[in-house]
Formats: sequence, C-alpha cells, structure tokens
Amino acid sequence: MTDTVVYREENGVATIAMNRPERRNSFTIEMADGLLAALERAENDRGIRAVVITSTGDHFSVGRDNADTDPPPYPAGDHLRGRTSLMRYTRLVTCMHDMNTPTIAEIRGGCAGAGMSFALNCDFRYASTTAVMSTAFVKVAFGGDLGGVWHLTRLVGPLRAKELLLLSPRLRGTELLDWGLVNDVLPPEELSARVMATATEIASHSPTAVAAARRNLQAATSLSLGDYLPLEAEQFATCAASPDAEEARVAFVEKRAPRFVIA
Repeated sequence: MTDTVVYREENGVATIAMNRPERRNSFTIEMADGLLAALERAENDRGIRAVVITSTGDHFSVGRDNADTDPPPYPAGDHLRGRTSLMRYTRLVTCMHDMNTPTIAEIRGGCAGAGMSFALNCDFRYASTTAVMSTAFVKVAFGGDLGGVWHLTRLVGPLRAKELLLLSPRLRGTELLDWGLVNDVLPPEELSARVMATATEIASHSPTAVAAARRNLQAATSLSLGDYLPLEAEQFATCAASPDAEEARVAFVEKRAPRFVIA
C-alpha cells in the first residue's frame, strides 16, 4: 500500500480511497498498484463483506495522469511498452471481476477516462449532483482502457456506447441516472450516508449467498440458458451446504434476523 491509497475498515465494510487530490486523483502506476493491494487485502479478509471505492478531495478520478513521467509513458512507435503498461493496470479489472466481495463506487466531481472505467467495474455506483462523467478517451488520442468499453456496451447498449465513446459528452447529475450509468444521484451531503447504507445492507447478508448471486449475475450476461442452469445449480448447492443456510432457516422460524458469523 502507498500514500496514494487510503484503507480503512469498519463493521464489515472496507473503504478504499484514492488519495491524490492535488492531481484530481488521476491514475499513476503507483496508485493502481496501491488500489490492487487494497482490493486484495479486502477480498482476503473474511471479516470484510463489502468494499466502498471513493476518493479524497473534490474529484473521483479524472483518468490517467499525463504528467506522471518524463519521458512520456508511451513513446511513439513503442507498441509493446504501451500494451505492457495497460496490462499492468488491468489487473484491477480482473481482480474486481473475480472478487466475491461486492464493490460500491462513491462518485463526486470529475470522473473521466480511466477513472470512469474504474468506476464502471464496481457493482454499484452512487454519484453526487456535482459528478461529471466522460469517457474522454478520443480527446486524448486513446480508444479506451480498464474494461470501460466492455461495461458500457452492456450497461447502455452498443448504440449509446458509441455515442459515449466517439462523441465523449460530459454527463452531469441526473443525466447519469437517465443514461443508466449510476444507481442514484444524491446531494453531496447525502452521498456518503447512502453509500454506507448500501454497503452495510450487503454486509448483513450471507457472504456465501452474496458471492453466489454475484457469480450468477456475471454468468447470466454471457452464457446461454442451457449453460447457465448447471452453474446456477452448483452455486445453489454451495449455499445449501453452508452453515448460513441453516442459520437463515432457523432465524425465519424464530422470527428474528439471521446472524451470519465468520467461519
């Protein structure tokens, strides 16, 4: 972990904050490595059941820091170096996709380029009315990164994804909700409370069931029904064999909230 990322945990929720406010939390290799380490720390901690991705300062993240290195990180004609650099960043994408623990993005201010792609990898996204999102890639001579295009085509459909990528509009406030990019848009003073309420609700559920539901949701977007049903059955069997299933049954009979303990 580096100073570019702040990690804290409370009541089963880990909060991971990008911490480069002086650069509007723009991405560097150091920060990307710190985020990956923080995500792996949360995923490997059985006491953590939800992860909040947020930032310090007024902006979520405005993308790659173009002033990060001298000489430039992508010298003209150096295809291999560019590809290698991006693949290092994309470890974040595979980590977030494969995690059992759901992630929730808390978005305020600028959220563009790699910052927007990073947010799109989260399971939930809540935005402040101050939030401004833009793909921004074509404006800086790039075509996308961190799986952002993959998520956009699934979230808004190919037609609207083309508009977001090729025209790169700046979407603000409730426009983000209208486009289906976020779960809700809230006044700045209400954002953190709403995010934490969602995280706390998730953390109250069976972690086995949450992980199974997450895997089912991922599979449902890519598999045929015939291929999906055996996977769903496997996840069902995993849940049925867990102590959480019996606890939930007994809690229902006793008319109380279930208590899912850390195994």
